[in-house]
Amino acid sequence: MNFNLKAAGTLLSRAKQFTEEKLGQATDRTEYDDNFDHLLLDADRAKAWTERLISNVSIFLQPNPNERLEDFILTKFDQKTNKQNIVEQLGQCMVEAGNDFGSSTQYGSTLIKCGQTHQKLGHIYKDFIQSSVMGYMQPLKSFLEGEMKSITKERRTLEMRRLDLDAARSKQKKSKMLSRNNNTPVAMADVSIFHIMLY
Repeated sequence: MNFNLKAAGTLLSRAKQFTEEKLGQATDRTEYDDNFDHLLLDADRAKAWTERLISNVSIFLQPNPNERLEDFILTKFDQKTNKQNIVEQLGQCMVEAGNDFGSSTQYGSTLIKCGQTHQKLGHIYKDFIQSSVMGYMQPLKSFLEGEMKSITKERRTLEMRRLDLDAARSKQKKSKMLSRNNNTPVAMADVSIFHIMLY
């Protein structure tokens, strides 16, 4: 029960400090180093561009949103489909039409050759999509799910610690002002700041 009260007090002091900073009422706000601010901006930029690249490459590889959704659902269920893409479907249609006209006719033989070429192109396009996903999309996604999540988590932790430190400093400042008015010692406020810094 005591732990919950302590955690609630910490959350309240963080919320108060955060609100005062957003409203511009906080007198002391610990600023990060310029190099660290630059690194944070670089991390934000890397995350935003990586997400945009993944989205645009997905659209390029599969322009049809319904097909993208179907592929996404099937990969979530670990089901592989051997469905033909549109180039293979066109090739299959041409081969069937050529066979119907007859391979001995000039039109039929041309349709069969063209259809077989389209089927080869469709297989090559499938291979291109698979290699693009494995060689380009997967590393980007693993960056977002791995390193970027770690950066975001550590950044959130750092921000909470900074809010704790700033809240303790403002408490110390207020208690010093009160002690000057009342002529009482301020040892407890100094101890609380060191406790937060070591936490």
